[in-house]
Amino acid sequence: MELKRHKEIVEAFHFDKRNPEVEVETELKVGFAPLTSSDSDYPKENSIIGVRLEFKIVFEEFILTGAVSQVNHFINQKIDNQEDLTQEEADELVAPLFDIVKRMTYEITEIALDQPGVELNFQSQQKPE
Repeated sequence: MELKRHKEIVEAFHFDKRNPEVEVETELKVGFAPLTSSDSDYPKENSIIGVRLEFKIVFEEFILTGAVSQVNHFINQKIDNQEDLTQEEADELVAPLFDIVKRMTYEITEIALDQPGVELNFQSQQKPE
């Protein structure tokens, strides 16, 4: 798999004090969307895939919410829908977005809490075969 990636985009990132009386749960939503090029000379054998990660990460004292995204070009590979991606390809596409969330979380919590930052550890729930 050959990929050309655009720069990651931070659409939103929020650090909010948590109201302990309100029940909330951590949520991670990953979406993949095939995109089309407006360039009539764009190679027909290539594909453009948009990847978006929406997150709500709940801690005892605060909640982090937001969204990050990235546009990726598959070179010499046709992807028409999400089902055309293998699990390994999907994991590789979303990895930079998880890395951005980890970095921002560490830095923001270090500043906001005036102590060492919180280190996130995202683990795939896929079981090895």
